[in-house]
Amino acid sequence: MTQSIGSSSTESPKHWLQANIDRLSLTFGRPVTGVHNPTGGIVFDLVQCIIQRDYCYATQDIRDAYAEIKKSLMNPYHTKVVLILHSQGGIEGGLIIDWLLAEAPQGALRRLEVYTFGNAANHFNSPSTSVPQPILDQASSVQTTNGRLITSLGAPRRHVPRAIRYIEHYGNSHDFVARWGVLNFARVANRYMGRIFERPGNGHLLNQHYLDYMFPLDPTLRNGYRVALDRNEFMEMDVDISARNDANSATREGPRDAMRSSGGQTTDDVRCQVELDTPITPGAKSRAPKVKDFSRLWLYRNGLSPPPEGEGRE
Repeated sequence: MTQSIGSSSTESPKHWLQANIDRLSLTFGRPVTGVHNPTGGIVFDLVQCIIQRDYCYATQDIRDAYAEIKKSLMNPYHTKVVLILHSQGGIEGGLIIDWLLAEAPQGALRRLEVYTFGNAANHFNSPSTSVPQPILDQASSVQTTNGRLITSLGAPRRHVPRAIRYIEHYGNSHDFVARWGVLNFARVANRYMGRIFERPGNGHLLNQHYLDYMFPLDPTLRNGYRVALDRNEFMEMDVDISARNDANSATREGPRDAMRSSGGQTTDDVRCQVELDTPITPGAKSRAPKVKDFSRLWLYRNGLSPPPEGEGRE
């Protein structure tokens, strides 16, 4: 089951929400349940964002969304619940997750996956479910794509399982809401859990500025309807692994875990920094990993699903 929580527009907000739901359903080939956040105009919406974000106050729409999401998670017939958040919906989703962490059983939380676009939240929690092993190599860095993927490098370390296994954030580098939210606070240690993709670009609208670039649709019809393209510029960007200090590196997954959780394989044809700590040059030519190698949400397009961890992609 897929659920979407987004910010509302000051112009025909219900129509915008329906357009977002239709686009998500078309892209991922699944029914989508939308949670409407009614608007009071741009001034009152900004005031509401500040109250929700800085005071962690659960407004009525947050309570309604929490009840809907918890109901889905507790349904034994639902093996997976995918939560898609946009803009102010990221603030509300972060508060809902805090609430779920306090009340929902761990088994239910493991069925939850969260994906955000232009996230305005100042935190995103997913605590570890076990005591992490001591980290001997404290060297830190930030892994980037041309749209940056912020995670860590350094020596390989044991994967630390977390309450919510899959969280991904997508943001445009010049989207002022993303810069005010996820792209700013992700630099603070233990503040923002999840993989972060930053695309060089402008705009904040979900359909026009995010999905049309990251999950573009095929302009031709297939079986009478449009589907997502299997290749696009953003997903084909090379991952540029660069050394840079990052206070959050010890809490983020390394490239090996990132690729495995998104169905990728760290084989000879995909170059990964954690497997190149050797003076010996590989004989076979390898390719740099792409954004699509790290994006789990990409594997849901057109009704597909990620393979079980460890099996890799076809």
